[in-house]
Amino acid sequence: NKRYFLQMLRGLQSEGIQNIHIVTHSLGVQTLMSVFQDNNDGSPSLVSRCFGPAPTHEDQSPSVAELGKLVCRSITLLNPDYPVLAFREHGFRSIRRVASLITVVGDKTDQALWWSSVLNGITSFCGYSPPSPLDSEARKQEKGFNLQQPIGRDIYSLYVEGDKDESIVTFKQSGGSDLASAAASSDAGKSWLDCDVIDTTGLDTNVNNLRHAAFSVNSILLRDIEEIIVTAKRSSGRTTLLHKRGNVYEYCHAPSFVTPQ
Repeated sequence: NKRYFLQMLRGLQSEGIQNIHIVTHSLGVQTLMSVFQDNNDGSPSLVSRCFGPAPTHEDQSPSVAELGKLVCRSITLLNPDYPVLAFREHGFRSIRRVASLITVVGDKTDQALWWSSVLNGITSFCGYSPPSPLDSEARKQEKGFNLQQPIGRDIYSLYVEGDKDESIVTFKQSGGSDLASAAASSDAGKSWLDCDVIDTTGLDTNVNNLRHAAFSVNSILLRDIEEIIVTAKRSSGRTTLLHKRGNVYEYCHAPSFVTPQ
């Protein structure tokens, strides 16, 4: 997969394409993380080297020095089946190096991801180690049986504690809702990852019981993905979203039971 992904990027570059938007779903996130995973010596992977530095939020245009490199405008992870521990430990850093607009779309009631957490927990309990892109030192230190929580379901866990690399991994919160203020005490000491997390648990139209692929038909979610790609706005700048706490947002919409009189 890494070889073919690299081949695809070089093919796009040879055709004169420079701006790249990456959208991936569920297990596809594991493939994405594996191609961006740093080498054993800590150096960026070959795929990472295809891209210039992450564009800043203020200036989305590449500088002259970055010509000849691809520019990753956005990375959108839809219901990602990727472990929280690995994402916080190394996964997020590997993609934040090339993209400043990273969006995680998740659902706390995603049934497919719940079964994934159970099955991966069982395999870990039986002594099987996951591939290196999915593994972490925190997982190795766990004792007994533990659910291997994926970031697409455990959406309020995308933070680190005591991390000093603020320019890469912390979310600078400005303003916020009353709900976010009320939760401030429980969030003390947390440095939220510099990404936007969209909580779709409240969506109740065009979503099946599995709650794992709403993006394929739900118009609210589809329009928001379009806005990410077209406008490059963070969640704080998109009018369809309400801030909950930390780096988590939810859609502002009327529930399905509300009907005109």
